[in-house]
Amino acid sequence: MPYSPQLITELLSLADAWGWSPEDLARELRVDRTTLLQYRSGRRALTVRALARIAHRFGAQRIVRDLVWHHLAVECAPDARAGAAASPPTALSPSAARDLRAYVDRFGKESLHGRGLYLVGTDAAALSAALVFLQGLLEQAGIPACRLRADRTPSASEIRAALAAPVLLLERFDFACDAVQELLRQRGDLVRPTVLTSMRPPGEISDPYLRRVLTGMTRLVDLNPASSTIPIHGSVPAGPEAQ
Repeated sequence: MPYSPQLITELLSLADAWGWSPEDLARELRVDRTTLLQYRSGRRALTVRALARIAHRFGAQRIVRDLVWHHLAVECAPDARAGAAASPPTALSPSAARDLRAYVDRFGKESLHGRGLYLVGTDAAALSAALVFLQGLLEQAGIPACRLRADRTPSASEIRAALAAPVLLLERFDFACDAVQELLRQRGDLVRPTVLTSMRPPGEISDPYLRRVLTGMTRLVDLNPASSTIPIHGSVPAGPEAQ
């Protein structure tokens, strides 16, 4: 199955924010538009030369540096596309990996209460790797998920898919746009689980309603080194292998 690199998705989003067209970005990467879109769709693998050009041209952007590393360390790892959930990425601590597995193992029960996860950490690559790992676990378990970036305004079709999905995976809630914040409010009203990543803990959310919703409907998983999971409402139940 084609695998879409997050790096290219992020570059296209940055380009759009800068007022660039896909053709402009392709020109900066010294490829044509078709090749760029094939990179995005996963129909063509990123070459070492393309990665080097991205790092050289856009390396001043921290998120681009993080995602170049993520692409090499996670997305290009052996068997990453066929079985990303088989083993957790090195950026993810064993305790965090156990928490993610336990959540998927008990998703049926958790979803009845609309309970999701709040993944917090100071390393953008670790946050991204954790969400990719969780998405792989969900796919293996046959649980459909909708994945969105919080800083990008979703289209009407994306909003419909996000509201209908059994679980919403939301990247970098600390940069959430107004449309995504409203989407989260609606998911909360529907009592449907959301898993989100952020560099800020839930207590720092400025919107009182969202802070209350996320505090009450998510379990906190701390991805920072040498830290343990700090659940908001009790610990994440252990999966079958830990019982």
